[in-house]
Amino acid sequence: MSDIRNILRSRDEETRRAALQALRGRALQETRDLLFSAMGDESWRVRKEAVDVFVTSDPDEQAIEALLELLRNHENAGLRNSAAEAVAKLGVRAAVPLSRLSGDTDKDVRKFVIDVMGIIGSPEFVPVLLASLDDPDDNVASAAAEHLGHIGDTGSVPYLIRAVVANDSLLFRFSALAALGKMTSHVPVPDEIITLADQDILRKGVYDCLGSIGDESVSPILLQGFTSRQKSTRRAAVTSWYRIFSRSSATARQGLEESLRRMSHGQVVPTLIDQFDVHDNDLAEAVTVLLGIIGDMRGFETLLAAFASERLSGVALASLKRLGADAMEALVAMYPRVDETSRSAICTVVGELAHRAGGVLIREALHDQSPLVRKAAVSAAGRLGLTDRIPDIVALLGDADFEARNAAVACLQLLARMDRAAIQAVARQLGESEQPGQRRDAVVLHAALGDGERLSMLVKDEDPVVRQAAVAAIGKLKLSAASGALLIALVDEDPEVRIAAAEALGVIGGPDVAGPLKHALDDEDIWVRCAVLRSITRIEGAAALPLIRTVLPLAEGMLMITCLELLEQLGSREAMELVEAALESSDREMVTLAISILARQGGEWVVAHADRLSAHPNEEARAAWAGVLAGLPPQQARHFLSQAVRHELDERIRLQIEKLLEGFA
Repeated sequence: MSDIRNILRSRDEETRRAALQALRGRALQETRDLLFSAMGDESWRVRKEAVDVFVTSDPDEQAIEALLELLRNHENAGLRNSAAEAVAKLGVRAAVPLSRLSGDTDKDVRKFVIDVMGIIGSPEFVPVLLASLDDPDDNVASAAAEHLGHIGDTGSVPYLIRAVVANDSLLFRFSALAALGKMTSHVPVPDEIITLADQDILRKGVYDCLGSIGDESVSPILLQGFTSRQKSTRRAAVTSWYRIFSRSSATARQGLEESLRRMSHGQVVPTLIDQFDVHDNDLAEAVTVLLGIIGDMRGFETLLAAFASERLSGVALASLKRLGADAMEALVAMYPRVDETSRSAICTVVGELAHRAGGVLIREALHDQSPLVRKAAVSAAGRLGLTDRIPDIVALLGDADFEARNAAVACLQLLARMDRAAIQAVARQLGESEQPGQRRDAVVLHAALGDGERLSMLVKDEDPVVRQAAVAAIGKLKLSAASGALLIALVDEDPEVRIAAAEALGVIGGPDVAGPLKHALDDEDIWVRCAVLRSITRIEGAAALPLIRTVLPLAEGMLMITCLELLEQLGSREAMELVEAALESSDREMVTLAISILARQGGEWVVAHADRLSAHPNEEARAAWAGVLAGLPPQQARHFLSQAVRHELDERIRLQIEKLLEGFA
């Protein structure tokens, strides 16, 4: 130790750091003084190494108390900060000595203690932090309030409210109000807190607090804040009002809406519009909803901008609905003078709200230069049922834009419900096209029409993508009359078609398909075999177990995974025995999957097989099983892991189990 002590005096920081690394694994009672001294080293790397060595030495309570005494050092800030860092890393292991020190006579020590408790963030510290709200030093009391907010224990709310009322320190009230703003407990808010909104410096904190713990009774004070001079205060008022509105009952919401409308004169609406920021999620949603409640036409352009945001489109649409027909007419009128994003949004709103008067605009927009607008327009045409525009919509099937083409197909699917004959004619025309893409579109339309005969014909198409789409459509529609076409597709030259056929036969089922499916288990493509096995199990249920038992010994890779997943799906005792047999695999992923399946059988199953699987001959199985045992209730986990570590011969696995046991110390 004297050699290490001398090395720690070296001028080279890497030499000093290496000396500390040499202390790892030694008894802490031998190394403690050296580590404490190194925590005050001028090099942050050396200090960090000393902290890490101390923490990993598993210090007892006495050692932790000695560490805490370093917080009293006013001469070496590095030493004091290193001590605080070490305590924070120890976490709840330092709870008892930390709690004792929270009543120290030195206010700086108390402040360090409270801050470390906040860093650890354990609910175990809540009683101490609550007591510290009454600390005579405002810095300590403020820190306690701040950390109670971080921990978020709702039981702290009444104590924080009482402390805000009792302690007139601005610093404390600022911190305590911020803490209350992070809580979710809803309690009556005393007038003493509400009146604090009269103070500029506390107003935002009061609004945040009311949004977290208040009810509809505090709405008037928040409405006053909508036009506050400070931008951050206005934001707090708006978002807090919306938070209360969102969690209120239907009856309370009616009252809140009425009070908001009464306040909507003057600058409230322009102020809300000015506050809208699509990048501020909470505020943007609040403004979008509030503008809809108010129903003022001045807000419709903002609502349109909100609708263009994927995240806000739902609430924006609801708000636009509340504006009524006048808003829709205004949207249609502004269409010619706005950019493509706004034109697209207008088309979408017209379709979503089924605004029939907007049909003229949609017909025009189908020919817009922007693919974004064409896509939105054709989607709206489907919702409005514009069957007179079918030729224009069909023309979009050849659009240069992929998304516009897909939207056109989706539109024709919708129109199939309204004009079957017209869409049938389109589908037949597309089915005769020389372009495989259009023949695939024909599959989609024939599926919308439920035309099994045409789909069966397209199963024989020269293009494998078309054949696959036709096969999948037959399966989705469960067209048992077309199962003959599926049996032909089961031997198609393209594996993707064979997979689709196997899946479709599994959906349709029937006594005549099991035999051909079993023959397909000899397919050269592993993905086909997987699809076949899934379909057989879907049709036969538990009766498929002997077949899986036959496949399993030679299975590997994806086929092995499929077998294991199907065995879990069956869930019988015999199925679990086959899963357990997979633990002999040399593939680590297979072993891990098998262990996961066995673990999902429940705690009782795990306990019943704990000792046997802990002694499994496959080391990967034992390693994975140890992780399962660690998920048991603490007492059971400790028992079985202790048993396992005593009998484990593999050094790597034994160390793994020992580390798991440390978590239950």
